[in-house]
Amino acid sequence: MLKSIVSAIGAALRAVFALAGGVLSVPGRLAAALFGGGSAPPAEDTPAVQDLVARLAAADAEEQDNWKRIADAIWHWCVESLIADGPVAVPSWLPRPVKAWLPGLTANEAETIVSAEKQAIQAHVRGLYGLPGVRKVQALAPVKEWAPEPAQRQPAPVFAVDATCEAARRPA
Repeated sequence: MLKSIVSAIGAALRAVFALAGGVLSVPGRLAAALFGGGSAPPAEDTPAVQDLVARLAAADAEEQDNWKRIADAIWHWCVESLIADGPVAVPSWLPRPVKAWLPGLTANEAETIVSAEKQAIQAHVRGLYGLPGVRKVQALAPVKEWAPEPAQRQPAPVFAVDATCEAARRPA
């Protein structure tokens, strides 16, 4: 308790001295601005800023690579499930929302995913935009068996026969 009281008093004193230092430096800054003083901004970033930019770029590249791996795994899962005529085992390293989503996909949704580009799969999983005909990534009830949809056969077209046609005569 005593430690927090001393810490609060120290913080208050630092704030008062920072405010007093700022007020006392105003005339000097005004004089420097009037007489052309002051320093130019640095020509390039400091090494600390350059290091931070490099680390952020590396983290972004790593995240993009991770999303690419997830999209590839989803595509392969859909292909294997279509070959097996039913959902197969989901890779254990996938994120939880994807692991809860994949077993609930239907055969038509898997076919849509297989025929889509990898960037489109990636965007669908990230929630940027959806693939038409595929439900968004969410927990779905697992599909036990993919029942193939019955083929809708259309009746053969009926051609009318014209009885008035004469047989073509060949010249002799």
